[in-house]
Amino acid sequence: MSSTEHSHTMDGTLGAFLVGLVAASLLYGITNVQTRMYYKMYEADRLILRIAVGFLWTLDTIHQALAIHTVYTYVVIRYGDPEALETPTWSVMANIVVTSLNDTIVRTLFCHRLWKFSEKNYYITAPTMLAAITSLVGGIIYTVKGVPLGSFARLSALTCWLYIGFTSGAVADILLASSLVIYLWRSRTGLPRTDSLVQLLILFTVNSGVLTSACEIMCIVTYSVLPKTFWYYALYMILPKVHLNSLLASYNARHEMREAAFGPEDRISFALVDISYADTGRLEKHGNNEASLIV
Repeated sequence: MSSTEHSHTMDGTLGAFLVGLVAASLLYGITNVQTRMYYKMYEADRLILRIAVGFLWTLDTIHQALAIHTVYTYVVIRYGDPEALETPTWSVMANIVVTSLNDTIVRTLFCHRLWKFSEKNYYITAPTMLAAITSLVGGIIYTVKGVPLGSFARLSALTCWLYIGFTSGAVADILLASSLVIYLWRSRTGLPRTDSLVQLLILFTVNSGVLTSACEIMCIVTYSVLPKTFWYYALYMILPKVHLNSLLASYNARHEMREAAFGPEDRISFALVDISYADTGRLEKHGNNEASLIV
C-alpha cells in the first residue's frame, strides 16, 4: 500500500473515529452541564421524570466510555495493525444497543408530551411511537446478528437493518416535530404574550427536530456514499447526545421561555398569565387575561 493510500485509509477510519470521539466528548460535557441545571432548577418535577433524566445521563456516560474504549483499542492497543480495522470491537457493537435504547427513551418522553398536547390522541402518537420502536428493534437485530460475523465486511449483509434503524428513527423525529408544531399552533389563545411563547416553542421544536433527523439522514447518506469508511459511525457516535441534549434543552428552557414571553415582573406581582409545568400538555385560556401553558 502506498503512503497516499495509507493516508486515505487512516482519514476514513481512525480519523473518522477520532473526530466522532472529539465531537461526542464536547456534547457529553454539554450533557453534564444541562443535567446539573435540570436537577438544580426543576426540583418540583415529577419523580418519574427526574429518574428518567438520571437514567438517560447514565446511558450517555456508558456510551461515552464505550466510545473511548473503541478509539483507544484501535489507536493504542492495536496500533500499527491494519487488520484491526477490519474487525469491530465489542464496544462498537455494544454502543449500537446503548444508542438505540437512549434514542427510544428520549422519543418516548417526547411522544408522551405529544400525547398530552393532542389530548390523548392515539392516532397521532401511535405511528410516531411505532417508528421509534422499529428503530430500536432494527438496532438490536443488527447487533445480535452482527456480533457473530466478526468483521465489518460481513456486516454489509445486515445493511437492510441499518437502513431500517436510521430511516425509522428519522421518520419518528420528523413526525414528532411536525405534530408538536401543529398542536402548538392550534393552542394559540389570542393573548399576545401567550402566543409569543407559543411561537418560541414552535421555533424550538422545529430546530430540535431538524437537528436530530438531519443527523440520522446524514448517517444514511455517508454510509451509502462512503461504505468503506467510518464517517457514518462518527456521526452515529454523536446521535444519542444530540437527542439527549435536545430533550434536556427543552426542559431547561422553560424558565427562560416564560420570562422571555411574559417578563419577570408578571411572575412576581400576581401574574395575569401563569405558566404551569404540571405537564397536562395543553394550552388553556381562563377568562380574558389568564392562560396556562404546559411546555
